Amino acid sequence: MLATFNSKMFVNLKMPNPLSEYEHGGLDRKPVNILRLISELEGSYQLLKWMAFDDDMNTIEEMKGRYYKIYFKLNKEEKNRQISSAG
Repeated sequence: MLATFNSKMFVNLKMPNPLSEYEHGGLDRKPVNILRLISELEGSYQLLKWMAFDDDMNTIEEMKGRYYKIYFKLNKEEKNRQISSAG
């Protein structure tokens, strides 16, 4: 006996778009993703330093500071949520 496919059965299912995180605003602002960004900035900072692009190096340094603050804030919030949900 063969099962018949009824497309109406799947109308309410939302399939995540695997490419949606590559759209503007598509990546969650989770601590791990902020760390990925910081890592990229750190690499850029080093290259700029080695090539003596001081103005750009200083700009990246300011950006790193902002994202480190965001990371520590999000990380603290995430840990507090885990503690409150466990207790």
